[in-house]
Amino acid sequence: MRTASWLATACLFCTATAHAHEHWVIAETGANTNGRGRVCICSGHGFPRSDILLAERLLADMEIVGPGGESVSYKPTAQEKTWIADVAFDKPGVWVVSFALKKPQEEHPVYQGRCLIVLGGQDDPNHYASGKGLEIVPGAPLSSLKLGDALPISIRLDGTAVEGKIAVTPEKGSASFLSRGRDRPAQLRIQSAGAYLLTTSHKGKTFALTFSVAAPPGAGER
Repeated sequence: MRTASWLATACLFCTATAHAHEHWVIAETGANTNGRGRVCICSGHGFPRSDILLAERLLADMEIVGPGGESVSYKPTAQEKTWIADVAFDKPGVWVVSFALKKPQEEHPVYQGRCLIVLGGQDDPNHYASGKGLEIVPGAPLSSLKLGDALPISIRLDGTAVEGKIAVTPEKGSASFLSRGRDRPAQLRIQSAGAYLLTTSHKGKTFALTFSVAAPPGAGER
């Protein structure tokens, strides 16, 4: 299995573009999984499909924080071009799944990824952020998003809002950029259901956030 080389990690220091090589974590849950789910660490150019298997030596800080604030680590295994872990999502509320990419000789990661999952309709935006490091933080409940809504998005550094650009890659539709002022959140217009990848870079660090927007009731019916 071919893994990402150290040369590929150079993209970790670049601001995202519409065709950028990105890295992200995404979670798959379902109504009939008996509280089980699947976490996928991905890399490539075709979100949400993974094109490249990241080198294992780069993976770090793989953690899941549950609705009660409890934290557990997870250890994925390589399956084709994706790192996958089967995990428990056994309580309603906000789940935060994260990972980082870090060179073995470095103390701090250069890339951090986070996935937000809301189960059972028990949402709380106060659980979206940790207040540590670089973060992209939605400013409204994800579980109530509808097509046409504008979702306020902020960039924070150690809990303080900062200016910057956010690259938006939806599962369906075209990639775009948002600008976030220090006192003015960016506004993400929800134009399609499915998964979203948001990335931003600040002083050599990159943060990637994923979340999903539910399809309207009856959207899959004929």
